[in-house]
Amino acid sequence: FNPKPGEAYEAAPLRVHAPDVIVTKGPDGWVVDLNRSTLPALVINEAYAAEIGKAARGKAAEEGAQFASEALGSARWLRRALEQRNSTTLKIAGEIVRQQAAFLTEGLSALKPLALKDVAEAVGMHESTVSRVTSGLLMATPKGCFPLKSLFSVSLATDEGDARAAAAVRNMIEAIVKSEPAGKPLSDDAIAKLVSGQGVKLARRTVAKYREMLKIPSSSERRRRARLAMVG
Repeated sequence: FNPKPGEAYEAAPLRVHAPDVIVTKGPDGWVVDLNRSTLPALVINEAYAAEIGKAARGKAAEEGAQFASEALGSARWLRRALEQRNSTTLKIAGEIVRQQAAFLTEGLSALKPLALKDVAEAVGMHESTVSRVTSGLLMATPKGCFPLKSLFSVSLATDEGDARAAAAVRNMIEAIVKSEPAGKPLSDDAIAKLVSGQGVKLARRTVAKYREMLKIPSSSERRRRARLAMVG
C-alpha cells in the first residue's frame, strides 16, 4: 500500500475466485448451497468397469482386470470423500449463517462474536475440522462476498456486559474515518472515545491496531494528504 501524494486512501481490491458457498433469502429463511460450478467432478463409468471384469481372459487380461478393479475402488473412495467434504462444508456453512443471521440483513455492524469452537460444538465436529474446512472458502451473501473465516470474530466487552465482534468494531472505526471532517482527521484517541461512547470499551492502541489492519493511514498522514489534495 503506497498511494501517491494527495491520493485518497483506498484498500487495494482483492483478486478472489468464485464463491464456494452461496447464501440467498428464501420464503422460509436463509438458503445455503454449494456453488456447483466450483466443485470438482468425478464420474465413474460403472458399466464400462463391469465389462472389463467380464472380458478378462488369460493371465495378462486378469492382471489388467485387477488393476482396473483397484483403480475403480480408488475412484469410488475419492467420490465418497468428495461427497463427505461437500456435506461437511454445507453443515458448517449453515451453522455459521444461523449464528450470524443478523449480519446477513444488517451488515458488518451486526456481526457477533463467534469462535471456531462455537460452530464445532454446534455441528458435533472437532474444532480443527471446522478450521480446515473453512480455510480458503468464500461465501456469497446479500451483503457481499466474504471469506468464511472472516465471519469468525473475537469479542470485545461493552458497558452493558454484552459483547461486540471485533470485525463490527473495525467497521465502526472505518465509518468514523470516512465521515471525519475534510482536513481535520481524528486522532486514534478521539476515535477510541467515539467508539467507547457507543458502549464498546476501546483503548487508543486498539484503534491504532485496527486502523493498520484496515490500511488506514495515521491522522497526521491523512492530514498531510488532505493538504496536498487541496494544493493540487
